[in-house]
Formats: sequence, C-alpha cells, structure tokens
Amino acid sequence: MWFRIFAVTSLLSGLVAAGCGGSESSAPEPVEVRGADYAFVMPDEIEGGVVSMRFRNTGKEPHEFAFVRIGDGHTVDDVLAATEKSGDDLPWLTDMAGPPALTPGAEITITRKLEPGTYAFLCFWPNAKGIPHVQLGMKRRFAVSGDSSAGLPKPDAVITAEKGGFVVPRLKAGSQTIELRNASGTGRGFELSTLNPGKTEADADRWFAKIESSGRLPRTPSPVTFLGAMQTIPSGTSVYLTVDLEARRTYHLADDESGIEALFTPQ
Repeated sequence: MWFRIFAVTSLLSGLVAAGCGGSESSAPEPVEVRGADYAFVMPDEIEGGVVSMRFRNTGKEPHEFAFVRIGDGHTVDDVLAATEKSGDDLPWLTDMAGPPALTPGAEITITRKLEPGTYAFLCFWPNAKGIPHVQLGMKRRFAVSGDSSAGLPKPDAVITAEKGGFVVPRLKAGSQTIELRNASGTGRGFELSTLNPGKTEADADRWFAKIESSGRLPRTPSPVTFLGAMQTIPSGTSVYLTVDLEARRTYHLADDESGIEALFTPQ
C-alpha cells in the first residue's frame, strides 16, 4: 500500500449507512461548511433533497467531517457516548459517511441526497497534545428540512469501487465533478490524497506512524495533502465529488478498511 490514511472514525463504521443516487441534472448552490480550529462553521438549517456542500479546512490542522444522522430525542453527546461502545447497533444513529481528512487550505464539494432530519458533523483527529478535536468543541448539530427539487450533477467521470478494486478512468486536470460509485457488494470508502512535492512514501509512513504510536498530531508538517472525498458508503450508492486536480500530479485513492487502492495522474 502506498501509504495509510489515518482512520479516526472506525468506531462509526459498524452503523448502518444511508446512500444516495438519482438522475443527472443541475445541482443546487453549495452550502458552505468550514472546518476551523476547533469548530464547524455552517448554517443551523439547510434545505434537503439533493444537497451540495462545499467543505473547506480553514484551520491549521487536518480536519475530517464525520457525518451522522441523529434520531429524535438524542443529542450529539449521545453520539459521542455511542462511539465509545464499538459494535453497538443503535437504531437512532446512522453513519452518513462524510469527507475524511482535509488538509489546511483544501476545498472540495460533495453532492448527494439528504432526507429531512437532524444531523451532525464531528472531527476525531487529535491535536499535538493528543486531544481529539471533538473534545475541543469540533462538533456541529444542524437540521435538514424541505426539498431543493434539484437534480444530481452530470459527472465529468465515474470512479467505481468494484469487489477487487477501483476502476479509474482517464481523468482531466482542473475542476472535475466525479461520481464515486460503489458497486462492490459491500461498503467502500474513497479516501483521496497526494504526496507533497519532494516527499516519499517513506516520509508519509513515518508521519502516520508517529500518530499511531503517540495518538498525537506531529508538529512537523504533513508530507501528504488530504483531499477528503468520502468515507464508507453502501454498495449500490453514489456521491458526487467536485475537486480541483493538478495536471501530471499523482493521486492516491484508497479504502483502508478493505485494503484496496489506486493511483492516477490527471492530464
């Protein structure tokens, strides 16, 4: 494997996830969701149906956007308590799969369907002292209501997760809307990243090893640019990623849970 994406939300992976799909047409205007040190900045309520969310990391540390739906009568604190009990099947809590880590300054847009209800974003990445960001206030409850009546976008390309790996077509550089389609028969994630110029796989492995051994974010800069994409979605569903790709730069797509990966270089 090229290098490992630090998996900080595995405690949510046993929950039942909700997917999305549908016809192609113009997507709605994106809702801004900013990950700062240490808060999610976004509206208290957004319109449901087909929803576009523009995720930006405006902080100085990597942030993820772990995404859950919360049943009536429960709180974000209930979610945090549930994540400490790995393996529990809770009917009031649904893992919605959000973007994994985004590098400071990085930006992506995700378009998908969301039903009315109560949702939350959480970030479990640690800071340099080993404190998970969620414990520093990085949790955000919000409501989804109504229906935008918008359609899903027409993708520039489709990346498919199949049973044996990813099928990646030839991709162009620049802003691309990519359908991330899971046809594997089981849950699959799409974790997108790229090595920074001058950095190697060994540099990335050493950096991740420091987190895994200490539980702390290294004070040295990450050798990897994290571009989020999507945590695990169910088979038979898709989400739509809009991301800016650099020409002749190699990108790494992985699902660490299943051990599949792919490299691609936009032209």
